[in-house]
Amino acid sequence: MIEFDPASLIQAVQETASQVTDLVDEPVLRAVAYSGADLFRDQAKQNALDNKKTGVLYNNIIVKRLEEESDGDKKQVYLVTVRKGPRGGDDAYYWRWVEFGHKVVGENRNIDPRTGRKTNWEAHREAEAKKRREAISAEFGSATVEEQPFMRPAFDNRKADAMDLMTRTLAEQIARNSR
Repeated sequence: MIEFDPASLIQAVQETASQVTDLVDEPVLRAVAYSGADLFRDQAKQNALDNKKTGVLYNNIIVKRLEEESDGDKKQVYLVTVRKGPRGGDDAYYWRWVEFGHKVVGENRNIDPRTGRKTNWEAHREAEAKKRREAISAEFGSATVEEQPFMRPAFDNRKADAMDLMTRTLAEQIARNSR
């Protein structure tokens, strides 16, 4: 007859878990989380190159550590995003329009005959909508710009690779710290 004492097994597992927990600190978690985020950023940049016009979008895809979400040696949070500043700068303020598509609204050239100034935004949008309806009815095409997603496909295509890379990075960091 074979006897098995689960208490010794439980104690061994707890000791091993505490040793691993001691080896995983904030720098280790940062390295692991950044490795996954870096992979997503590189894939998003590659996807943005497929529809490159000026390179501004490509140059502004970044990885950013969210300090308010990160919690020392318990959790590290990184965000892959696009730098978005004011219109006319070097930042890609328009990146969401590329990712999700958008409606085309022309420049407001409607002058109010009473005041001599441009009409308000609501009146302008209404006039543009009327023009779109007329154009569509005349079969001149669509007033919608097609989406060209680059962020979501990066996540969808590389999440398994990111998990593998993060696991390998964690193993390397633990091996480095255990020496």
